[in-house]
Amino acid sequence: MSVSQTMFRYSFGNQLRKRKELLYNLGAISSYSSMLIFLWHGIEMLVSREDPKHTLVLYAASSFFSILVMAPYKWDKKWMRIKTSVGIVVFGASLIIYLLCVWVY
Repeated sequence: MSVSQTMFRYSFGNQLRKRKELLYNLGAISSYSSMLIFLWHGIEMLVSREDPKHTLVLYAASSFFSILVMAPYKWDKKWMRIKTSVGIVVFGASLIIYLLCVWVY
């Protein structure tokens, strides 16, 4: 391995360590936005009176269940409580909306 390769690896690893918080925050924003997009889609389906595909209902149900079951494990950290609570509310609401769409329309 050459000196330049070693320097590049050291520099790259150093930059990742320095930017760890930024990368985490970008991932958190992405996670929250994807949950909100999922909820938005459910609301759109409810307003337009569309029948959701079974895969959407199963995805909402399995996501809601997995977040609910994993909640006690993550409950000791403040930000994990917030993220878990948001996930429970969003996926629970999405599941209710999808089930309303199935039963009503």
